[in-house]
Amino acid sequence: MKSKSSKSIKIAMIAAASSVLMTSAFAASIDGTTNVRIGGKVQSVDTATHSVTVINAQGVTESFQVGPNIPNLDKLKAGTAVYGTTARPVRLTVLESSRLAAVPTQDGRETVAQVTSVDSQRGSVTLRDTQGAELTVQANSPGAVAAVVPGTRVLVNAVNPAAPASGQVPR
Repeated sequence: MKSKSSKSIKIAMIAAASSVLMTSAFAASIDGTTNVRIGGKVQSVDTATHSVTVINAQGVTESFQVGPNIPNLDKLKAGTAVYGTTARPVRLTVLESSRLAAVPTQDGRETVAQVTSVDSQRGSVTLRDTQGAELTVQANSPGAVAAVVPGTRVLVNAVNPAAPASGQVPR
């Protein structure tokens, strides 16, 4: 009888261990959004869809939606310098201390940053990248940041930077 009970305990321990492993695997990345400042020179304006296409300083074309509250959108001409703020999706991947060789990509889609603060109640983390720039990420699932502590290194991945985003174009 004793062997059946120890066998049950072993099975329960294996199940619990695999559950912990699965939980930590999911906790290793956090999906969220961050606000970024974008700008450039107007390439085109579609007043029907409230869409503006700009070419930024790096020569990259970006399209984004502007709100219906933007006046005189029909008067915005090609070549006009504009700027705005838009929400962009990001994925944070917690780096293990043994993964010291994480390097930012040259296209800017990935960068390494360090967590400077965590707001567990709001589900947000503030990061500082290797250049000193700060970035706040709002987690899609607020509980995802509960286990993150200041000092943690993360790989920041711009999930799909080429996708149209929502933003505003100031007058």
